[in-house]
Amino acid sequence: MKFTTVAYKGSKRKQLVAIESLAKEIDAKTILDGFSGTGIVSAYFRNKGYLVTANDVSPSSTLFGSVFLRGYNQIKVTKVIEELNNLPPSEGWLTENYSGTKTRLIRGTGGKYEDRPLAFLKKNAQRLDAARDYINKIELSCDDKNAAIFSIILAANKVLNNSNDQKSSFKEWSAPAKKDIVFKPPTLITGPIGTQRLGDIGKIDMDPVDFVYLDPPYTHGVLYASCYHLNDSITMWTKPKLDYSYALPRPVEICFRKNGATAGGFYNKRTALESFYNLFNRIKSRRVVLSYSNAPRNILSIDEIKKICLNYGEVSVKEYSHKLCTQPKSLKKISTELKEYFLVIDKNN
Repeated sequence: MKFTTVAYKGSKRKQLVAIESLAKEIDAKTILDGFSGTGIVSAYFRNKGYLVTANDVSPSSTLFGSVFLRGYNQIKVTKVIEELNNLPPSEGWLTENYSGTKTRLIRGTGGKYEDRPLAFLKKNAQRLDAARDYINKIELSCDDKNAAIFSIILAANKVLNNSNDQKSSFKEWSAPAKKDIVFKPPTLITGPIGTQRLGDIGKIDMDPVDFVYLDPPYTHGVLYASCYHLNDSITMWTKPKLDYSYALPRPVEICFRKNGATAGGFYNKRTALESFYNLFNRIKSRRVVLSYSNAPRNILSIDEIKKICLNYGEVSVKEYSHKLCTQPKSLKKISTELKEYFLVIDKNN
């Protein structure tokens, strides 16, 4: 089954079968997806018949997981999606802040200013505004509303003028960005009804499960709240105050460095060690699988993480290789092979 979800740095779509094989080895029935991200791991496990609990600190990730783990009324949501596709466009928060072009200083040009595209063509931003406002006006159950919002986020991602994140925009309008926006229902998963939680995994209650999968952010380079802030803004629709100094304006509350704040304990070497120890101390599971990739700017080395894991049980390491996400040649960031490691921890009694 194909699971349609948003693009994400570090997506585990290609490792789903490998992750499940590690759960099958211990005949697991219950799963915790601790950093659920796009929801792809949770969706896969639920579709395979496992009882899944998922957690993430991101509002949009929580929405993705909720749709995948709880489902929705297909007849009602399909009708709402048809209505979204027939709404007249209207100018709103996205149109005002993220459409058209912006004159800005271009880094590395010696002080040169240029007109550069923002996130969306105006025609698409207007339709996104109309759709998101409409969902807030109509009566829907929580599950159906989440599914409709997920549809809007998926549509927005399809016509966003960047294929990799939401921190910036291509210097020219891309072919996908020029297309007309189309709303489609999100993937409907069948299987045991699961649970999606929102919060810091280091602070939430941990129920016993058979198998835990963890894919924490442990790199300087990927602050997920900054990389996918538009997904969160569309999810919450609080229309936050923005900082316009970035290539794409960001909500003020996620300008972590400017605010003298941190995006979370796993992003800093000093706090990452403590965060890992705290997390492992609280997990109640027979087996924990921890993802680690050899991406640049990692906070911790694989040997440092393995040393932590050895405090909690027997550790084996499995290695996989695949290509990094592809970016346009114009960005001079051509993909190279990435090594992905799974640290398998079978906890001591």
